[in-house]
Amino acid sequence: MELQRWRRMPRDQLSALLLLLLALAWFWLPAGGRRPPRPPPCPPSCSCTRDTAFCVDSKAVPKNLPPEIISLTMVNAAFTELREAAFAHIPSLQFLLLNSNKFTLIGDDAFTGLSHLQYLFIENNDIQALSKATFRGLKSLTHLSLANNNLQTLPRDLFKPLDILSDLDLRGNTLACDCKIKWLVEWLESTNTTVPATFCSSPGQFEGQRIRDLALGDFQCITTDFVVHQVLPFQAVSAEPFTYASDLYIALAQPSASSCAILKWDYVERKLRDFDRIPAHSAVHCKPIVAQDQLYV
Repeated sequence: MELQRWRRMPRDQLSALLLLLLALAWFWLPAGGRRPPRPPPCPPSCSCTRDTAFCVDSKAVPKNLPPEIISLTMVNAAFTELREAAFAHIPSLQFLLLNSNKFTLIGDDAFTGLSHLQYLFIENNDIQALSKATFRGLKSLTHLSLANNNLQTLPRDLFKPLDILSDLDLRGNTLACDCKIKWLVEWLESTNTTVPATFCSSPGQFEGQRIRDLALGDFQCITTDFVVHQVLPFQAVSAEPFTYASDLYIALAQPSASSCAILKWDYVERKLRDFDRIPAHSAVHCKPIVAQDQLYV
């Protein structure tokens, strides 16, 4: 009779009962019979937990890291360059320590993709120069240390992308307090970022002086920054600007196209526009001449 009642049990209730029995069997299984949880992936040169990694003697930025790590430390690395998007495969990083390596070059956008990074330490390396785009995209960065490198200058507005930077360490570098560093003096006067005392290594009249103590009037120089305004869709071997009838033009020699391209400045759109093309076989220079209100090229 009991067997018949078991067979008549609804299928959904029977399935639930079987699952319960399997769960109880697993619970009472001896610990030695259970499969241990798989450890997080970790390269041979690193020690990893679920959210941290500590790497020594790495030959490159490790790729096989737990994707959710928030802290990475690399010391004594066996490579010298950090290239673009070097850490993009671990976008959750909040802490990155790259001290005591042999880095000499950090490429543009090396830290792209690290929008959550708050702490970045690149101390005791041999970095001699940085580009303006080195720290682009680090909108959450609050602490940055470049101490004890070999930096002699810093590109203008290097720290402009770091909107909430609260602490910056530049000590132990060989900064030359010339016209290229004038922007830093101005920035130090206006920023709320905490910057420990940083000293000039040269030139002679400023050697040993705190950069924060310099005045803008100490720099007797004119600096110019060049930016790309317009890219033309062709090549030319020479350019000759000229004015005609109060308008601004430029003559471009294009031997590959056997012509002189004449462009006219558009004061409304603020860019050069095609004006004329004059056939000129193998032209290497187009010389405009104005005579009696007539233009000759």
